[in-house]
Amino acid sequence: MPKFRSMLAAGCAGLLLLAGCAAQLSTEERALVDQAIAAGKSAAASSEKADAAANRADAAANRAEAAASRAVSAASRAEAAAQAATAAKDQAESAVSMAAQSAEKATKAFDMGLKK
Repeated sequence: MPKFRSMLAAGCAGLLLLAGCAAQLSTEERALVDQAIAAGKSAAASSEKADAAANRADAAANRAEAAASRAVSAASRAEAAAQAATAAKDQAESAVSMAAQSAEKATKAFDMGLKK
């Protein structure tokens, strides 16, 4: 008996499905279906445009990131160059100081040599 009921229920569901598929749409319903189809196509086109815009934005972000990386690298090189210049200046000042001391010693030695 339960098998018969399930077969009967499946048969009724099948008949209802066939009746729904065979039913004719009114002009208003057909217009609504056409609007829904048009809206779906419009949404798909908008989605494609948004995807393309997202791809362009991603590419721009990648370019900006690469530029920022190059700027950081350039700043690091500039800082290293500034440190090297400071070290060279310090060495030059030290050399000037040593040269001045040597000149003073030479002057004293010359003066002492004249006094003798």
